[in-house]
Amino acid sequence: MGSGQKNPYIFLAIAALIAAFLSFIGNSIAWHISVIDAFPGMMILYAICLAGIGIKWVLDKIGVLKKLPTFAWIMLVGLIITLPGFPGSEIIVAYTKKVAFLAVCTPILAYAGVAVSKELPRLKKAGWRIAILSLFVWLGAFLGAAVLAQILIVLLGL
Repeated sequence: MGSGQKNPYIFLAIAALIAAFLSFIGNSIAWHISVIDAFPGMMILYAICLAGIGIKWVLDKIGVLKKLPTFAWIMLVGLIITLPGFPGSEIIVAYTKKVAFLAVCTPILAYAGVAVSKELPRLKKAGWRIAILSLFVWLGAFLGAAVLAQILIVLLGL
């Protein structure tokens, strides 16, 4: 990597840190979870991200499994360390339970929106058909989720 090129793994680590910070703030404001209670869980989640980024970096360096995205490695690390029987998994789960899932999703989805907006020229080339297809996909996902939720509400008697 030349001196003029940016390291994508450093960018990912910084983006994960920013997302963790924003999630931390959202967690305390929206869900009224004490920052002291949520801090260990948020740091565990950030460490999981760093581990996944590190695994991807090492595997890219040695040329193995280059097509598997960083997100998959992050998910795999998180899955493994929270498996029952993994040393310390109970502690990890106890701390990360104090971090609201939606607090973590919000900044990540905001970043995804910004990333997609960089692809607008490519979407413009795809034309109006892609917009109609997207609307049908979103409509189908929304209706599917609504129908599933209604079925569960009826079955559970809520």
